[in-house]
Amino acid sequence: MRALIVLLLCAVLLLGCAGQEEAKEKTTEGAEQAAGKEVVKIGIIGPMDTKYGIAMERAARIAAEEINAEGGILGKKVEVITADTKFNPDTATSEFRRLASECDVVIGGFSSGVALSMLEVMAETKTLWLGDASSPRLTDKVAEDYEHYKYFFRPLVTNASTFPLDMADMLDFLNSKGMNIKKVAIIRDDALWTDDVMAVLKPLLEEKGYEIVMDAKVQKGTEDFTTLLLEAQEKADVIMPIIAHVKGVALVKQWAEMGMKIPIAGHDLSAIDPDFWDATEGKCYGEIYTADGGGVPTPLNEKMEHFLNAYKEKYGKLPEAYSAYGVYDAVYIYKAAVEKAAQAGESDPFNADTLIPYLESFNAENPFKGIRGNVAFTSNHDLTWGDGFVRNYICQWQDGKQVVVYPENIATGELITPWAE
Repeated sequence: MRALIVLLLCAVLLLGCAGQEEAKEKTTEGAEQAAGKEVVKIGIIGPMDTKYGIAMERAARIAAEEINAEGGILGKKVEVITADTKFNPDTATSEFRRLASECDVVIGGFSSGVALSMLEVMAETKTLWLGDASSPRLTDKVAEDYEHYKYFFRPLVTNASTFPLDMADMLDFLNSKGMNIKKVAIIRDDALWTDDVMAVLKPLLEEKGYEIVMDAKVQKGTEDFTTLLLEAQEKADVIMPIIAHVKGVALVKQWAEMGMKIPIAGHDLSAIDPDFWDATEGKCYGEIYTADGGGVPTPLNEKMEHFLNAYKEKYGKLPEAYSAYGVYDAVYIYKAAVEKAAQAGESDPFNADTLIPYLESFNAENPFKGIRGNVAFTSNHDLTWGDGFVRNYICQWQDGKQVVVYPENIATGELITPWAE
């Protein structure tokens, strides 16, 4: 009996030693894999001749320079490679394929229709993609066919299905400040992403007691909004733009020049840009808008303040577009995931399949702390939406400054109502 116990103890000790040796070997393999890699290549894809693409590339280069100054990712230098989609699905898929053959990860996108075309190349090549495009259809694919589309994460912007939540919150917030908004006039892009928004926004507003009295689609390049603004003035209590492809400069200038007595409050992507005040000759004074993915040039925290200072020092100005903030965070999210994989002893901490669970570990209970706040992924790789996480902050242009007015826990100023004066 005693001999049997001794034998069992020996077996347990041998198994323990074997387990320790296996873990040691796994860690060593991970280190060897990292050691054999000379450069970490990060691909940035987007409409590179626009401010959105320019901001993406510049933010990525700042992040890469900072990381390289601190020793790189697992000691490896970071290199940024760019690709231009030209807003063309065929060009985009070809360029994504090129990046997939060269890079460890792809970041960016912009334009849901173009992004959806690239998604199939991502799945085919099994390329990790930290994307920028708001259509719910992108992450719906992850939910419907996880194994095929699991390589897609959306840390740059929130799902378009959350935009209605922000805009409904916006109306509720305005009413809480003494306004009496009931009727809404919508002016929106004639595009796929706004159809997705409206599918959620219309029933949500109706449930809250708001009435959509106008829903006008406008083509990219539209410059004359006079007729639509007059109709809105006659029918509605608020003008709600939902525009990204259409530039908001002409819309807002005409709103001000016509002396309209109702607010303009909604999703105007152009309004996020720090040069919007000058572009509108100050006529955006009082416009209320959502800052996509929390991308607003306001020092919400120390990390954001550092980034804004670094961007201004390197390029002589604040970020041209919201896309800069998400890309900067995405580079650091990728770095953190690789380092977590290496610490866990993964044999190849740069492998896309290996990294997926480590990216998924940045969830609501364990968010990544970025320049825009807490970044957390849902089960289908969307950003977690809510006051404690990155969301589309409600902002207002006031005397040349972009002021966050809601949520109140991060507000940098109070709402003003110049149209009522």
